[in-house]
Amino acid sequence: MEIFISVFFITYLALHLYFLKGLRISTTLEKFSLKNPPSVSLIVAAKNEKDVIARCIQSLKEIKYEGTLEIILVNDKSDDNTKEIMIKESQGDSRIKVIDSNRTETSNLKGKANALDTAIRLCRGEIVITTDADCTVQSEWVKSMSSYYDTSTAMVNGFTTIDTNQKLFDKLQALDFIYLLSLASSSCGIGRILSCIGNNISFRKDIYMQLGGFEKIGFSVTEDLALMRAIDSIKNVKIKFPTDDRNVVTSQPCADLRALFNQKKRWFRGGLGIRPFGYITGIELYIANLYLLTGIFFTPPAFYFTMVGIKFVSELILLIPLLKIYKSTGLLKYFIHFQIYFALYGLLLPFTFVLGNKIKWKGRKY
Repeated sequence: MEIFISVFFITYLALHLYFLKGLRISTTLEKFSLKNPPSVSLIVAAKNEKDVIARCIQSLKEIKYEGTLEIILVNDKSDDNTKEIMIKESQGDSRIKVIDSNRTETSNLKGKANALDTAIRLCRGEIVITTDADCTVQSEWVKSMSSYYDTSTAMVNGFTTIDTNQKLFDKLQALDFIYLLSLASSSCGIGRILSCIGNNISFRKDIYMQLGGFEKIGFSVTEDLALMRAIDSIKNVKIKFPTDDRNVVTSQPCADLRALFNQKKRWFRGGLGIRPFGYITGIELYIANLYLLTGIFFTPPAFYFTMVGIKFVSELILLIPLLKIYKSTGLLKYFIHFQIYFALYGLLLPFTFVLGNKIKWKGRKY
């Protein structure tokens, strides 16, 4: 058995070294001169976000961009006063407009996908950028994202960090985001796309229309990943995921375990149907985490800690460079805590579907 476990963890290290190759490619992506900046439409869809939307809008108003920029805030059938806050907070910035999502929904166009599609079809920008109501952005965000577009680029993604206050739970989520997005960015670098996160993506509007929008792409609880996969199916276009600290947005952490599992369950469901490389990566992570929690009970201690050491090194070779880029190296002190957190939720997540396969998100059930 120890031979098989050794081979597994050597393979695990090799997989992360392969990802490291992709991460280096994503870290060295060329940026292009913006002498003639493309027009950009920035879209935020919000449903019942009265507690966070004002802070988001304030950060949007600080954006600096030399080209044409329009900001569209979409009220996605909110039951609270989200729309009123949108109107109030956007005053004084002529770039911002507030609209309602299309009231007529179809099987493929419902929820957030419907809200985004409503805005995309109305917008005038060559490039569409999206973020979420619980996020804040940097003033150079739009300029930086746009600078990665050349004529063959169809999509550019960015990293999301978690607003870490004093709670350990928030810090663990921050490490979780950076590690998972390191895999996403790396996979783009090696041309084997795995995932993205919808609160920090951009794409060409003409590509979206060419695909027929979310109506033709089909409904998914992770509409961002569905769009990414559809774009990836087009020949001779590039999808980029640069590791640029000016591209980063900051999101709010899940407040509790229930919210965390709802989020992860949605991502898990949306990730089904991923390419084989994604399944291989997922199985490797699952087995490594399973061994972390149980291996001490059936393998000798010296062997166990050697294998766990290989696991730690494998993940740190991706985490450390990104924590440096995003000035978050202080999170490394919570790495061991993160290992337990990551293993526990990762192992439990598939079993949540035994309790029911419905996804609850933003007051909706899918």
